[in-house]
Amino acid sequence: MIRLVLDFTAAGLLFVALAYWWLDNTTHELIGTGMFVLLVSHNVFNRRWWARLPKSVRGRPSFLTIASNISIALAISALLVTSVLISRTVFAFLPLSGGPTAREIHILAAYWAFILAAVHLGLHWSMIMVVTGKLLWVGPPNAIRTACLRAVAGAIAAYGIHSLFVMGIGDRLMARPSIDFWDFQESTIAFFLHHIAILGACACAAYYAAVWLRWAGAMRRVTDAGQ
Repeated sequence: MIRLVLDFTAAGLLFVALAYWWLDNTTHELIGTGMFVLLVSHNVFNRRWWARLPKSVRGRPSFLTIASNISIALAISALLVTSVLISRTVFAFLPLSGGPTAREIHILAAYWAFILAAVHLGLHWSMIMVVTGKLLWVGPPNAIRTACLRAVAGAIAAYGIHSLFVMGIGDRLMARPSIDFWDFQESTIAFFLHHIAILGACACAAYYAAVWLRWAGAMRRVTDAGQ
Protein backbone atom coordinates (compact mmCIF):
# COMPACT_ATOMS: atom_id res chain seq x y z
CA MET A 1 0.00 0.00 0.00
CA ILE A 2 2.84 2.40 0.87
CA ARG A 3 4.40 1.74 -2.53
CA LEU A 4 1.16 2.59 -4.32
CA VAL A 5 0.81 5.83 -2.36
CA LEU A 6 4.39 6.82 -3.22
CA ASP A 7 3.95 5.89 -6.88
CA PHE A 8 0.68 7.76 -7.35
CA THR A 9 2.05 10.77 -5.48
CA ALA A 10 5.07 10.83 -7.81
CA ALA A 11 2.74 10.57 -10.82
CA GLY A 12 0.65 13.43 -9.45
CA LEU A 13 3.73 15.59 -9.04
CA LEU A 14 4.75 14.84 -12.63
CA PHE A 15 1.28 15.95 -13.78
CA VAL A 16 1.62 19.24 -11.95
CA ALA A 17 5.21 19.76 -13.09
CA LEU A 18 4.09 19.49 -16.73
CA ALA A 19 2.01 22.62 -16.16
CA TYR A 20 5.15 24.76 -16.10
CA TRP A 21 3.46 27.93 -17.34
CA TRP A 22 0.85 27.61 -14.59
CA LEU A 23 3.58 27.58 -11.92
CA ASP A 24 6.49 29.84 -11.11
CA ASN A 25 9.95 28.35 -11.71
CA THR A 26 10.74 27.84 -8.01
CA THR A 27 7.55 25.85 -7.44
CA HIS A 28 8.23 23.81 -10.56
CA GLU A 29 11.73 22.91 -9.34
CA LEU A 30 10.54 22.04 -5.83
CA ILE A 31 7.81 19.80 -7.23
CA GLY A 32 10.34 18.13 -9.52
CA THR A 33 12.75 17.57 -6.63
CA GLY A 34 9.99 15.97 -4.57
CA MET A 35 9.10 13.72 -7.49
CA PHE A 36 12.70 12.54 -7.85
CA VAL A 37 12.89 11.74 -4.13
CA LEU A 38 9.76 9.59 -4.44
CA LEU A 39 11.12 7.86 -7.55
CA VAL A 40 14.33 7.01 -5.71
CA SER A 41 12.19 5.52 -2.94
CA HIS A 42 10.25 3.55 -5.56
CA ASN A 43 13.44 2.01 -6.91
CA VAL A 44 14.74 1.25 -3.42
CA PHE A 45 11.52 -0.67 -2.72
CA ASN A 46 11.95 -2.51 -6.04
CA ARG A 47 15.71 -3.10 -5.87
CA ARG A 48 15.20 -6.87 -5.94
CA TRP A 49 13.52 -6.57 -9.35
CA TRP A 50 16.59 -4.82 -10.72
CA ALA A 51 18.85 -7.45 -9.13
CA ARG A 52 16.88 -10.23 -10.87
CA LEU A 53 16.79 -8.40 -14.20
CA PRO A 54 19.39 -10.56 -16.05
CA LYS A 55 17.25 -13.67 -15.38
CA SER A 56 13.84 -12.09 -15.86
CA VAL A 57 13.29 -12.43 -19.61
CA ARG A 58 11.04 -15.48 -19.95
CA GLY A 59 8.31 -14.36 -22.31
CA ARG A 60 6.99 -11.49 -24.34
CA PRO A 61 4.96 -9.89 -21.51
CA SER A 62 8.07 -9.99 -19.29
CA PHE A 63 10.11 -8.45 -22.09
CA LEU A 64 7.50 -5.70 -22.47
CA THR A 65 7.70 -4.91 -18.75
CA ILE A 66 11.50 -4.92 -18.79
CA ALA A 67 11.64 -2.66 -21.85
CA SER A 68 9.14 -0.29 -20.22
CA ASN A 69 11.05 -0.12 -16.94
CA ILE A 70 14.42 0.44 -18.58
CA SER A 71 12.96 3.10 -20.89
CA ILE A 72 11.34 5.03 -18.07
CA ALA A 73 14.56 4.79 -16.04
CA LEU A 74 16.48 6.33 -18.96
CA ALA A 75 13.88 9.08 -19.42
CA ILE A 76 13.90 9.92 -15.71
CA SER A 77 17.72 9.94 -15.68
CA ALA A 78 17.76 12.39 -18.59
CA LEU A 79 15.15 14.48 -16.81
CA LEU A 80 17.22 14.55 -13.62
CA VAL A 81 20.49 15.48 -15.35
CA THR A 82 18.90 18.28 -17.36
CA SER A 83 17.02 19.50 -14.28
CA VAL A 84 20.33 20.06 -12.53
CA LEU A 85 21.85 21.73 -15.60
CA ILE A 86 19.05 24.26 -16.12
CA SER A 87 18.09 24.82 -12.48
CA ARG A 88 17.74 28.45 -11.44
CA THR A 89 16.78 27.80 -7.81
CA VAL A 90 17.28 24.38 -6.18
CA PHE A 91 20.62 23.57 -7.84
CA ALA A 92 21.61 27.12 -8.74
CA PHE A 93 24.63 26.88 -6.42
CA LEU A 94 26.28 24.38 -8.78
CA PRO A 95 28.65 25.86 -11.40
CA LEU A 96 26.70 24.31 -14.27
CA SER A 97 24.79 25.69 -17.21
CA GLY A 98 22.96 23.63 -19.81
CA GLY A 99 21.63 26.31 -22.13
CA PRO A 100 18.82 25.93 -24.70
CA THR A 101 19.81 22.39 -25.70
CA ALA A 102 19.45 21.11 -22.14
CA ARG A 103 16.03 22.78 -21.90
CA GLU A 104 14.88 21.06 -25.09
CA ILE A 105 16.11 17.68 -23.84
CA HIS A 106 14.42 18.37 -20.49
CA ILE A 107 11.04 18.93 -22.15
CA LEU A 108 11.52 15.90 -24.40
CA ALA A 109 12.44 13.66 -21.45
CA ALA A 110 9.51 14.97 -19.39
CA TYR A 111 6.92 13.99 -21.97
CA TRP A 112 8.52 10.62 -22.65
CA ALA A 113 8.58 10.01 -18.88
CA PHE A 114 4.87 10.87 -18.77
CA ILE A 115 3.95 8.45 -21.58
CA LEU A 116 6.20 5.70 -20.23
CA ALA A 117 4.74 6.17 -16.73
CA ALA A 118 1.30 5.57 -18.25
CA VAL A 119 2.58 2.40 -19.94
CA HIS A 120 4.13 1.31 -16.64
CA LEU A 121 0.77 1.85 -14.94
CA GLY A 122 -1.04 -0.21 -17.55
CA LEU A 123 1.39 -3.12 -17.29
CA HIS A 124 0.85 -3.25 -13.52
CA TRP A 125 -2.88 -2.54 -13.59
CA SER A 126 -3.95 -6.05 -12.58
CA MET A 127 -1.78 -5.90 -9.46
CA ILE A 128 -3.08 -2.42 -8.62
CA MET A 129 -6.69 -3.58 -8.94
CA VAL A 130 -6.05 -6.59 -6.70
CA VAL A 131 -4.52 -4.42 -3.97
CA THR A 132 -7.25 -1.78 -4.30
CA GLY A 133 -9.96 -4.44 -4.25
CA LYS A 134 -8.64 -5.86 -0.99
CA LEU A 135 -8.44 -2.43 0.62
CA LEU A 136 -11.97 -1.49 -0.45
CA TRP A 137 -13.42 -4.91 0.39
CA VAL A 138 -14.60 -5.39 -3.18
CA GLY A 139 -16.42 -8.69 -3.65
CA PRO A 140 -15.77 -11.41 -6.24
CA PRO A 141 -15.80 -10.54 -9.97
CA ASN A 142 -19.14 -9.25 -11.17
CA ALA A 143 -20.09 -9.20 -14.86
CA ILE A 144 -22.08 -5.96 -14.64
CA ARG A 145 -19.35 -4.16 -12.67
CA THR A 146 -16.70 -5.40 -15.09
CA ALA A 147 -18.73 -4.24 -18.10
CA CYS A 148 -19.27 -0.80 -16.55
CA LEU A 149 -15.59 -0.39 -15.73
CA ARG A 150 -14.60 -1.42 -19.26
CA ALA A 151 -17.07 1.06 -20.72
CA VAL A 152 -15.60 3.84 -18.57
CA ALA A 153 -12.06 2.81 -19.54
CA GLY A 154 -13.06 2.79 -23.21
CA ALA A 155 -14.56 6.28 -22.95
CA ILE A 156 -11.43 7.62 -21.21
CA ALA A 157 -9.20 5.98 -23.82
CA ALA A 158 -11.24 7.47 -26.68
CA TYR A 159 -11.05 10.93 -25.14
CA GLY A 160 -7.35 10.35 -24.51
CA ILE A 161 -6.72 9.75 -28.21
CA HIS A 162 -8.48 13.04 -28.93
CA SER A 163 -6.40 14.74 -26.23
CA LEU A 164 -3.16 13.51 -27.82
CA PHE A 165 -3.89 15.80 -30.76
CA VAL A 166 -5.28 18.66 -28.69
CA MET A 167 -2.14 18.80 -26.53
CA GLY A 168 0.24 18.19 -29.44
CA ILE A 169 1.89 15.25 -27.67
CA GLY A 170 3.30 13.93 -30.94
CA ASP A 171 5.31 17.12 -31.45
CA ARG A 172 6.52 16.98 -27.84
CA LEU A 173 7.71 13.38 -28.22
CA MET A 174 9.51 14.17 -31.48
CA ALA A 175 11.08 17.37 -30.11
CA ARG A 176 9.48 19.42 -32.87
CA PRO A 177 9.56 23.17 -32.23
CA SER A 178 6.19 24.54 -31.13
CA ILE A 179 4.88 27.89 -29.95
CA ASP A 180 1.47 26.44 -29.11
CA PHE A 181 1.40 26.79 -25.31
CA TRP A 182 -1.65 26.07 -23.19
CA ASP A 183 -3.56 29.15 -22.04
CA PHE A 184 -4.00 28.55 -18.31
CA GLN A 185 -5.93 31.79 -17.92
CA GLU A 186 -8.63 30.34 -20.14
CA SER A 187 -8.79 26.89 -18.51
CA THR A 188 -6.58 25.07 -16.02
CA ILE A 189 -8.80 22.08 -15.30
CA ALA A 190 -8.98 21.15 -19.00
CA PHE A 191 -5.17 20.88 -19.13
CA PHE A 192 -5.15 18.26 -16.39
CA LEU A 193 -8.23 16.44 -17.73
CA HIS A 194 -6.58 16.09 -21.14
CA HIS A 195 -3.42 14.67 -19.57
CA ILE A 196 -5.38 12.28 -17.34
CA ALA A 197 -7.21 11.04 -20.43
CA ILE A 198 -3.91 10.59 -22.29
CA LEU A 199 -2.55 8.62 -19.35
CA GLY A 200 -5.67 6.46 -19.40
CA ALA A 201 -5.40 5.81 -23.14
CA CYS A 202 -1.73 4.79 -22.92
CA ALA A 203 -2.35 2.66 -19.83
CA CYS A 204 -5.24 0.86 -21.58
CA ALA A 205 -3.10 0.24 -24.66
CA ALA A 206 -0.29 -1.21 -22.53
CA TYR A 207 -2.66 -3.34 -20.45
CA TYR A 208 -4.41 -4.91 -23.43
CA ALA A 209 -1.12 -5.35 -25.30
CA ALA A 210 0.16 -7.41 -22.36
CA VAL A 211 -3.13 -9.36 -22.25
CA TRP A 212 -2.86 -10.13 -25.97
CA LEU A 213 0.77 -11.22 -25.65
CA ARG A 214 -0.14 -13.59 -22.83
CA TRP A 215 -3.01 -14.99 -24.91
CA ALA A 216 -0.78 -15.37 -27.98
CA GLY A 217 1.88 -17.11 -25.90
CA ALA A 218 -0.68 -19.51 -24.42
CA MET A 219 -2.09 -20.33 -27.87
CA ARG A 220 1.38 -20.98 -29.23
CA ARG A 221 2.16 -23.35 -26.35
CA VAL A 222 -1.09 -25.23 -26.98
CA THR A 223 -0.27 -25.47 -30.68
CA ASP A 224 3.26 -26.68 -30.00
CA ALA A 225 1.96 -29.26 -27.52
CA GLY A 226 -0.48 -30.61 -30.11
CA GLN A 227 2.19 -31.16 -32.74
